[in-house]
Amino acid sequence: MKIGKALSIFLVILILIPPTRAMAQDSEPKMQLVLIRNFGYGGFGRIQGRFTLKIKDLPNDIEKVEYYVDEESVAAISESPFEYKFHTSEFIEGEHVLSAIIYQQDGSSLGANSITKVFLSSEQAWSDTQRLIVPLLLSTAGLTLLGLGIPVLMSRKKDFVIGKYGPAGGAVCPRCNYPFSRSVFAPNLLVGKLVHCPHCGKVSIQARAAVQQLQEAENRYKDLDPDLKSQQKELDYNKLLDDSRFED
Repeated sequence: MKIGKALSIFLVILILIPPTRAMAQDSEPKMQLVLIRNFGYGGFGRIQGRFTLKIKDLPNDIEKVEYYVDEESVAAISESPFEYKFHTSEFIEGEHVLSAIIYQQDGSSLGANSITKVFLSSEQAWSDTQRLIVPLLLSTAGLTLLGLGIPVLMSRKKDFVIGKYGPAGGAVCPRCNYPFSRSVFAPNLLVGKLVHCPHCGKVSIQARAAVQQLQEAENRYKDLDPDLKSQQKELDYNKLLDDSRFED
């Protein structure tokens, strides 16, 4: 009983105590500070180059916005759009905290969130860029080779059949003007797939050909003399053998 009574008294005291200043500050509205990259590097909290600090959705009664780097005032902007432009080279390399205070015309002020970033030198930014780009280029090259290799292997296993183009549709080779099937595994480069012609071996980027284009190409292929077709297949096979000598 005594414990219950003491707990009740404690709760009453908490209700009657007025809010502290810290609690009042937490309830104050905060504006949103944003960092915009104008030119340079920015990734994983590390930046280098030209940037802009601004307050998002400012009210109309703003007198000025004061910007801070590591609690040191670096600019007081009193004209719209109240933005602060800077270059990271203006500050020492390392971690910095960016913040701002918004002053209103009635004398009151508003706070904003802070942003923490690591300022890099141009050499450090280039090193970071290389670490990001090299794996991306290697993976892209691997996918491209895979996309080209699969159609080549498939073309060795079966002959071209007129009118059968598969789910990816057909294309017309810009070199020999004969139709062929686009492989579903070929890399898609937005404007078309990177494909390999089984007739002449040319590699090109081809979109899905229209029905009329394929019919015209089929007629050209049908008009080819049977002996020339055999020679063409033999040339294609020899070319594949020659190309395979340069493969690992």
